[in-house]
Amino acid sequence: MKTRYSIISMLVVFAFLLAACGKGPAEGPVSPEEMTGTVRMIKGPFGPTEVEDYNTMIGRFNEEYPNINASFEVYDWTNQEVLITQAIAGGDYDLIYIPEGMYPKFAYEDGPLMDMSFCVDDPAWKDQRDNVLYWEDATSPGGTVFGIPNVWIPESHLVVNLDMLAAVNAPDDWYETMDGVRDTAIAITEKFPDVYGYGFRTAGLKDLYQHDWYGYILRSGAGYLNEDFTACGLNKPELVETFQWLADLQNKDKVTPPFGAYTWEGLRGLFQAGKLAMTHDEPPIVGILESNPPDFEYRFFPIPGIVNNNQFTFRGFYSIPATTKDSQAACEFAKFLVKPEQEVWYLNKSAGLYPALKDLGGIELFADRYPALAEGMELGSLAQGPEMHPQYLEFQNLTAPIFDQMMAEEITPQEMIDQACEQIEARLK
Repeated sequence: MKTRYSIISMLVVFAFLLAACGKGPAEGPVSPEEMTGTVRMIKGPFGPTEVEDYNTMIGRFNEEYPNINASFEVYDWTNQEVLITQAIAGGDYDLIYIPEGMYPKFAYEDGPLMDMSFCVDDPAWKDQRDNVLYWEDATSPGGTVFGIPNVWIPESHLVVNLDMLAAVNAPDDWYETMDGVRDTAIAITEKFPDVYGYGFRTAGLKDLYQHDWYGYILRSGAGYLNEDFTACGLNKPELVETFQWLADLQNKDKVTPPFGAYTWEGLRGLFQAGKLAMTHDEPPIVGILESNPPDFEYRFFPIPGIVNNNQFTFRGFYSIPATTKDSQAACEFAKFLVKPEQEVWYLNKSAGLYPALKDLGGIELFADRYPALAEGMELGSLAQGPEMHPQYLEFQNLTAPIFDQMMAEEITPQEMIDQACEQIEARLK
């Protein structure tokens, strides 16, 4: 009897483990009308009407899936790592939007997210899957898809006052090299002493300043890790040169606001007031500028680098936690949300992100409201995401204070890199 009960117990445990890391159901109802279930979703907001917009899409979803009960909530971007971690582990959510900066922490084999092959490999969904971009970025190094790509956004590009470029007769190719950017910033500050020629976020991780300086790492052909993730990847002469260039803009050329003196919001205010000629920012700045239009023209430009001109870009992924109680319903809702008629409609409401779709289904994006945003679509060809390693965020967080020391001229760029690599390799698992 003892052996019999042991076998039964083992079977129960085995069944539980299968459910916890499951691939999803092998088969389900034959039509949307027959499908039942519950989907509780959570996501960070991209606009002031986020909840209203998702509830609108839920209403449309229920026209096709009348017996699936879907609901939507938002989390706070400023505390996203903690809140996403809790949402995945808690078992209360069935669908979670994870931005690419957080995605590597969770999207790995035997991790807390569900393998979504059961969902995305459905032959009936092939045409729509083929219309979705960035599957390679949704796939872990082990080859598993843990999310459906949703949108993309350059996390850092240049927003530039065109009137000030004209005032200093900047050449047409001023933005194609780092020397050209520096010369232009110096010329503007010399002509307008009360104007900063160049700006980038410097107020810490909570202000997302890492999105600016990590882009410089990528454009130097470097990374927190080398290509096979066996050692630190920062120690490259191109990165030393790039970091020296960045520090010189502040400390030698004095064309930037003092390091840490302005929050991201403060930099936007300077730019809007014509006191900052060019600044690192993201596409949603357009909505802020157009709410109180400045008295000058502006547009987006890519940030140049020594090795490449890649723009640090986040994709977004609809992911299903392994703790979900209803993976098939969550799968159907996620696939519904990446239809062009939903995704493009939503992006036209949020004004600042781009669709992860090849064909927009004939739906016009941004119309004539935001010309700068339409031009920003061109940055997609330069998109590069973060390193797909579970410790990416850990390496970012430990590198940040050392970067601050470098910008304060307490250590040199080479010393900064050496110290960061020492810490990274000590923590690398």
